[in-house]
Amino acid sequence: MSESPNKAKLHPLLVRVGKELQVDVYAKNGILLLKKGHYVLSPEQRDKLLTVGLGDADEVEARLEREKRERAAAQREAEEAARPKNPLIELDFLTRRIQGLLNHALAVHGFADAIRDVADGLARLAERTPDGLIAACLLVPFSDYGSSHSLRTAALLAVLGKRLGLAPAEHKTLLCAALTMNVSVTLLHNQLAQQGGPLTTEQREAMFAHPILGSAILREAGVDDERWHDLVQQHHEDHDGSGYPMGLTRDEIDPLAHLLRLVDVLAALLVSNAQRPGQLPSAALARLFKGECGAFDATYVAVLIKELGIYPPGSFVRLASNEIAVVTQRRDKANEPKVAALRKVDGPPYAEPLPRDTHNAMHKIVEAAPAAAAGVRPAFLVRLWK
Repeated sequence: MSESPNKAKLHPLLVRVGKELQVDVYAKNGILLLKKGHYVLSPEQRDKLLTVGLGDADEVEARLEREKRERAAAQREAEEAARPKNPLIELDFLTRRIQGLLNHALAVHGFADAIRDVADGLARLAERTPDGLIAACLLVPFSDYGSSHSLRTAALLAVLGKRLGLAPAEHKTLLCAALTMNVSVTLLHNQLAQQGGPLTTEQREAMFAHPILGSAILREAGVDDERWHDLVQQHHEDHDGSGYPMGLTRDEIDPLAHLLRLVDVLAALLVSNAQRPGQLPSAALARLFKGECGAFDATYVAVLIKELGIYPPGSFVRLASNEIAVVTQRRDKANEPKVAALRKVDGPPYAEPLPRDTHNAMHKIVEAAPAAAAGVRPAFLVRLWK
């Protein structure tokens, strides 16, 4: 007798000794042998069921897919648990992961869940070591501007979420939106980062359309969170109605989309590319405070500056001792963060970073310094945020 067309052979993942059956098991003639939930008691019984048993084809496929997702999630958790818990190393890992996800969004099975996993990783880093995560945003190198920009925007928002008191679910949606806001133009952003000169007409049209097209790609990739879609669609809207693509005004814009826009602009200011030179973090924050980069909600700007500080972790400063130091941790007094000296301005790097007390007049901060003044590679600094 031939197998019923709506029945399929059982997969070994669905029939395991000492575990409940995941589907009803039928004989080839359609007779029910064992109902879902029965235990498989021995290897012999398992082998027999795999040899002669069949399951409803749709249910077998659905259960197998769920089993594979759960196994993949468990493997990712095990890999994460085995990785060193250093924020610079963690962000480097997430940089590589988000690059693959954003550059191949529609080809990635379970794309939405994968993005949520990255958001969860950022939230954990922000909870465990916020200073280290901010530093990682400034120090970890990258080769793919489009995806790394979105990741760093999301990382800064992960830190801000606690300050703003966002509910966990709302915060996670915001991070997911930040990670995927440019999903339709990730490759174009990479091109523009290398391109000297103005955008072409085709490039301008693509940029104008990317919030809506990005939302469409996310829907095709399985994202069904409407708040997520709203934030992506609105992340280039401005309170005065001059934004795009819909020209919304203040009352029509989701406040979190406005916050996303603010941090998006900051993250862009910090990176050098062919379109514009990168700015020192303190200078970029000053420009936002003065309103030179657009009209942003004053409350959000104040929270951003309060959270990052005048000299954010991972930025470089010159001390009164004529040393170049890296900021390692924020403190209550914004102009007196914890720092580690790296070298004299005119000397070679020290064998290891040396803690300095910026409250002491000898080691007070004189001015911000460019990263090039440090004379060390980011790997040299990893130990500062164990």
